[in-house]
Amino acid sequence: MKTLVASDGSPSVQLYASQLFLSHGLTKDALQCVHLGVTMEHISMALQIYLRLDRVDLAHAQLELLRQADEDAVLTSLGAVHVALAGGRSTAADAAHYLNSLSEQYGPSPLILNLSACAHCMTGDYEEAETKLLDCKREFQTPDADTLINLIVCSQYLNKDSAEYIQELKESFASHAFLAGLDRVEGAFARESIKYKVAA
Repeated sequence: MKTLVASDGSPSVQLYASQLFLSHGLTKDALQCVHLGVTMEHISMALQIYLRLDRVDLAHAQLELLRQADEDAVLTSLGAVHVALAGGRSTAADAAHYLNSLSEQYGPSPLILNLSACAHCMTGDYEEAETKLLDCKREFQTPDADTLINLIVCSQYLNKDSAEYIQELKESFASHAFLAGLDRVEGAFARESIKYKVAA
């Protein structure tokens, strides 16, 4: 099927198939659908897939193709953000700069504010990251799993209580993978702590 989709002349079919494969963890199949595409959407999707494969070098090459196609496009800016974040602490400030520009041009959004928080976390500025996330929570009333999870992480780094955010996440996103991981870790901790329990 993937060969049939990749050779299909419809860019939309290729993009939808790539997203479908990606949602099922079939990263290489997803890449096969878009890696020869020439639209900005194809190039952007290939960039995201290369980042999932930890191939920042290939993602950077895709970013250059986006810049050649349209330097000022939103997809180009977001691609630059993701590549800068993948570069680690040394390029996180660049990501924050791109995100500030996007926010000024198009206004804040949950995506932009969460990415900004990630960039600030990477530079070690957890207070600023928390500020961005609280702004997101206040401005966009609908609960957002990414915002809550990032607030939990920031709270840990700032030695603040994260119980409120964990509870909100449980109430709004009970089946989220983060909560399943948290339950596993808490269960493992509880089992290990019994071994070291001191008799009264």
